[in-house]
Amino acid sequence: MDYQKLIEQSKQTGFSDLEIYAARFVGTSISVFNGEVDKNQVSDTKSISIRGIYNGKMSYLSVENDREDFDYILKTLKDNALSLTTTEEFAIFPGSASYPAIKKAPGGFSEVPMEQKVAMAKNLEKELRAIDPRIVFVPYCHYHEGKDSVEIVNSLGLNVKKTNEYGYLMVQAIAKENEDTQSGFEIQIALKYDELDAKLAAQKAAEKVLAKLNAASVDSKVYPVIFDREPMADLLEVFSSFFSGEAAVKKLTPLLGKEGQKIVSSKISIIDDPLYEGSISTQPFDDEGVACYQKAVIKDGVFQTMLHNLKTAKHFKTQTTGNGFKPSVSASVGVSGVNLYIAPGTKTREELISETQEGLLITEVAGLHAGANDITGDFSAQSSGFLILDGKIARPVNLIVVSGNFIKMMNDVDTVGNDLKIFHTGIGAPSIKFNGLPVSGK
Repeated sequence: MDYQKLIEQSKQTGFSDLEIYAARFVGTSISVFNGEVDKNQVSDTKSISIRGIYNGKMSYLSVENDREDFDYILKTLKDNALSLTTTEEFAIFPGSASYPAIKKAPGGFSEVPMEQKVAMAKNLEKELRAIDPRIVFVPYCHYHEGKDSVEIVNSLGLNVKKTNEYGYLMVQAIAKENEDTQSGFEIQIALKYDELDAKLAAQKAAEKVLAKLNAASVDSKVYPVIFDREPMADLLEVFSSFFSGEAAVKKLTPLLGKEGQKIVSSKISIIDDPLYEGSISTQPFDDEGVACYQKAVIKDGVFQTMLHNLKTAKHFKTQTTGNGFKPSVSASVGVSGVNLYIAPGTKTREELISETQEGLLITEVAGLHAGANDITGDFSAQSSGFLILDGKIARPVNLIVVSGNFIKMMNDVDTVGNDLKIFHTGIGAPSIKFNGLPVSGK
């Protein structure tokens, strides 16, 4: 599609402004089951979302065919605009003064033969099965690679493009000992094909599942609790809407109007960093064409800012933070954190454990979304992990429920670990020890 030609024709048709948002995804997915390829799928999709301002009203149209007739596109946009009765003022962003330069080395995924990728997936399953006879089943073994690109062009001179390339291995192991059966997942993500390591992924999956065998509950009471970095990131993800300008507009966040106030422990800082090096989702600009930058959402316990897109920033008479992103190409722009993480401390996970006389290390939470209220911060999650006695891991623990309130627990921090990891969800955290959380067990 000739974007500039469409823009010129839109002006002749009476549109004051027009913008084209084009997204393309190229990917390969390979699944292996019992040594055989269960799925081998190659995809190449492109979607185009067009929005135009006609008679002061903004209308939208999404097409998958980049050869779509311009007359049809503009007539549909015009008809949609004329049907609107809203009094809202609309604007298209002309572009930021400058954009951050993100250095990315080629991932090399497209240069690797398909047979080699299939062999990696098969080897992952084979390696995992061979580690221990207690691993009785590998129900899920998957290789995936993807390359997504976004281009935004508009009538105000904006013309930007970004690309992300990544790959991952995902495997599930089922282990059994006596009458106890446990499950464990491992996801290994890389920006380059050569960084994927099937043997290492298999070892980590095996370690996770075997460590859970013969788990039992604990007595119900308040324990010092160490949240491992993955469940800690899960918690942050569930309550990330606290920092959303959209939630603030709807008055669905407890942080409304609390900028500049201390809301959590001074040991806690939360950063939004779309430029985070090594992430699979670095973003030089958001889906409105606004330049992205690193920002502290919470600094030393003090709430600094909501995350905004252009619309929510206008509502609060402030500046966008470059966090306007679409959940899908055809959807409208929402507000989303990118590489949103809790800043790390200085102590290792092992030190957090060694400094705990009696407590729990939580390594997994289940049903967190169902058991969480993302308006109040209350949560209750079925959890598993390990009992800590005298500064050492004593035994695995399951069949417990950890509950609390996100804001209150973040005010009751003992120590923040140094093992920060950004997960595939774009949310990150280190391990964190809390002074006390109620645990329901036996």
